[in-house]
Amino acid sequence: MRTYRAADALPSHRLTRLLAFLVVAVAGPSLVAASVPVRPLGVERLPNGNTLISDIRNYFRNDACALEVDSLGRLVWAYLKCDVPYLHTARRLPKGNTLISSTQRNQGVEVNRVGDTVWTMTSGLLWPNEACRLENGNTLITSRDNSRVIEVTRDRTIVWSYFNVVGPHGANRLPNKHTLISDSDGDRVIEVDSAGNTVWQYATGLDWPRSVQRLDNDNILIADSRNNRAIEVTRAGAIVWTATGVYMPFTAVRLDNGNTLISGDSTGVIELTPEKAIVWRYPHTVAVVVETLRVLNPTSGCSLYVHIHRPAYAGPAYRVPGVVFVPGGMGFGSEFDTTALPDGIASDGFAFLHFDPDGRGLSGACPENYGGYVHQDGMHACMSLLASRDYVDTSRLGVYTQSYGITMGSGMIARYAEPRVKFLLDFEGPADRYQTCVDSGGFVPVPPDSDAFWQEREAGRFMRQVTSAYLRMQPQTDSNPMLADNRHAIQLIDSATSVARGGAGISAWTRANDSVMNPANRVYSLSDPPAWIPTLQELQNSVRVLLYLHELADLTVGIAESREHVQAAALRVAPRPCRGALQVALLPGTHPRQIRVFDACGRRVARAVLAAGRARATVDLRHLQPGVYYVSAAGAGTVPVVIVR
Repeated sequence: MRTYRAADALPSHRLTRLLAFLVVAVAGPSLVAASVPVRPLGVERLPNGNTLISDIRNYFRNDACALEVDSLGRLVWAYLKCDVPYLHTARRLPKGNTLISSTQRNQGVEVNRVGDTVWTMTSGLLWPNEACRLENGNTLITSRDNSRVIEVTRDRTIVWSYFNVVGPHGANRLPNKHTLISDSDGDRVIEVDSAGNTVWQYATGLDWPRSVQRLDNDNILIADSRNNRAIEVTRAGAIVWTATGVYMPFTAVRLDNGNTLISGDSTGVIELTPEKAIVWRYPHTVAVVVETLRVLNPTSGCSLYVHIHRPAYAGPAYRVPGVVFVPGGMGFGSEFDTTALPDGIASDGFAFLHFDPDGRGLSGACPENYGGYVHQDGMHACMSLLASRDYVDTSRLGVYTQSYGITMGSGMIARYAEPRVKFLLDFEGPADRYQTCVDSGGFVPVPPDSDAFWQEREAGRFMRQVTSAYLRMQPQTDSNPMLADNRHAIQLIDSATSVARGGAGISAWTRANDSVMNPANRVYSLSDPPAWIPTLQELQNSVRVLLYLHELADLTVGIAESREHVQAAALRVAPRPCRGALQVALLPGTHPRQIRVFDACGRRVARAVLAAGRARATVDLRHLQPGVYYVSAAGAGTVPVVIVR
């Protein structure tokens, strides 16, 4: 799990008008949306305008996660470790950590921005539904199945308990030190004082209330789950506002702008005005435009079926990264037309092209080419088409392949210099003929000794000529039991990584999985393998794909090569290792110069400006996690520095 930055946001004055239009286009007048690929429980609007969502996806699959999305619905952060298979709520803490209620594991868990656990509470919890951090540093937890609400200190001492509830869900501490509780199975909401006395309650017509909030006007906002509504009631018990048609709402939160944020089982997350107009939602935050096209393969003459999905805001004034998707095996892109994949990637800020190679799906009836030169030429024609669209940022073109699609993708990149492909994201692709021919259990009906055939169809050979950044997604095991040792993943990484770093290729940047798992630009062996994605987390690969696409589209690939040319005499840094403030020394110049700090992925994480005539500057690195970083100045080279705490 890792933090990633989405593309730059639209200007705020344009964004307000755009969202007002797009949400109407997506949602229409009804509050009830079509089935969505998320099951949000907790939801929180963050101070930076992003939204933090607890998503349990499918209860039986252990693929719950916490998601942070921006105002356009683009994914900017996720917690994906799967150690909280039923993740009820996630709350962002003041210093950037996130507090999670791990319901099925009976834990309250605090994690930092890179997903490391920094605090847990396990004692005495039974199906905890909500955890929130109080101003005094303690944590308030509703423990549903032992019917109590508790307050615990940092050292896990219980300092307050309340038992007179049945199956409570939400609870929060009021400024007067009272506690507001949704007594769900008791079909009421109550306010109790520190001694446990009930000082107020509301129970009229409620059916399984799951969240409760005291508003600034002293009214109470309630998510009345089984009545499929959110209501605002006065202290006297009068209903003054109702939003109906929200299926099984879990959380209802009144925002500072007067709108209400609601999460529901099939509704997703919606933001309503007081008049109950939808002004924001997730997923499907923005409309997606779909183009159906035909592209001629210049080699075969085959008419290729192509779909391009893009966000409606993309255009000449706001270009988005372009991604060509290559299906695995003998698959075809049109089989994904009815799935959430194309629209999901497009709504996250990408122009996403998927196509049917020659002889597959809706393309022309041509002989099957099994990913060889003919298919690669057709893919290149599709990439060229995507690059020609006026809404595509041609400096951020990428390829996303699944399984055997890596052969077509790597071959096209290796054989064609234009349009330049910035990155290649590969999921579980095989490296050579021995992993794909029928003789070894694969699907290609050509024996491995047919050299002329396989010269066109081995990704391991093509990867040596791929200049693009290369990221390999590889769970611990994959679908082919013959490949359980993942030697194919190691072979492809080592083939692509530049010779200067011990590999056999020319790629300026390579990595396996997350940077938390593995550093960039390393070569591996079976005795020294990279860290694999745990098999349990393979269910979350759709979220990982979005995170990786954002990272790769924004990656500063060139910095990787510049590290080979360190000029220590011109650029000096101290202390090494560094604990916060880094002193940078350069030869005095006649113009201001930028000092930039990059992480191991080539992303800029800090900067400073050295004024004309000055030789020293201080760069503040206190916000960075411990690890290896690189300090760079134009014309002076790059110097590594280790940050410790």
